[in-house]
Amino acid sequence: MKRFVNFFKDDRLWQMLVALFFAVVLFFTAWSGNTQNKNNSSSASNTFTQTVESVPVDIKYDSDKYFISGYSYDAEVYLTATTQLALTTETSSDTRHFKLVADLSNLGQGTSRVPIQVKDLPAGMSAQVSPSTLTATIGKKASKTFDVVANITSDKLANGYEVKKVSLDATKVEVTSSEDIINQIDHVQAVLEGDSNLSEDYDGNLVLQAVSTNGTVLASSISPAKVHAKISLRKLSKSVPVKVELTGDKASNVSSISYSFNRGHVTIVGSQEAIDKIDSITVPVDISQVTKDTSKTIDLKAEGVTVQPGTVKVNLKVTQK
Repeated sequence: MKRFVNFFKDDRLWQMLVALFFAVVLFFTAWSGNTQNKNNSSSASNTFTQTVESVPVDIKYDSDKYFISGYSYDAEVYLTATTQLALTTETSSDTRHFKLVADLSNLGQGTSRVPIQVKDLPAGMSAQVSPSTLTATIGKKASKTFDVVANITSDKLANGYEVKKVSLDATKVEVTSSEDIINQIDHVQAVLEGDSNLSEDYDGNLVLQAVSTNGTVLASSISPAKVHAKISLRKLSKSVPVKVELTGDKASNVSSISYSFNRGHVTIVGSQEAIDKIDSITVPVDISQVTKDTSKTIDLKAEGVTVQPGTVKVNLKVTQK
């Protein structure tokens, strides 16, 4: 019993026990923290992300009463998923379940901004939309019939061609838009879509656009959206003579140099403006190093046009002193 009492009276022993106790506590605290960190790391490593571009926005509004304009048709979505399969499914437009919705159904005329909502996103996934809002102008719906005019610009044609004739299967179409926009429309133009570069007659569809008097394309719905067209082209060309110009000084042992060439005329192809500026093609031939009979093939060039054929062969005959 005395030894037991002395045990509790020994300060050094108490200090050792307290130190041991705290050491054990610190050990288990550190071990628990490491375990938690490992779990967090494991969880983070199982997160998959993907940015999906051009996701269409479904806009809810009273389409019988209003026409909307001035808005972006799609948005970018940053997806996060806990499985790769779920992410792949929602990334593809063919298999995804989620959709983007902008609700304008409770709004009247004017310009408004509403949030873009993510609907039907599967469990275990999150999504961030950029931009997160949609701005649109709501106007009272109106319809009117307008004339269709073909507008085939020179940038849609290959160099050296112009439009000879265009025939359309529809000369009038109905345009639907807001009342304000309808009042700005002058006519409907039929244009070639994409990066066209016509070098032969065209038989196909043209896209319709409602435009103002200064050619600005205005937001609208056109019925039909396209018209069938036949476009006849004309090649812009002209025949011009070829002239040879000898340049440089003759060698000291050369008395004279005469020449002949294999074509007297060539065809130039280009815009009417460029063709009108050219009456002949001059071929410079350097004779400074010519000391005996020889032939030279020289490229034919002229500003703003293509020369056909593109070369001329010049024969040089040398007379020695």
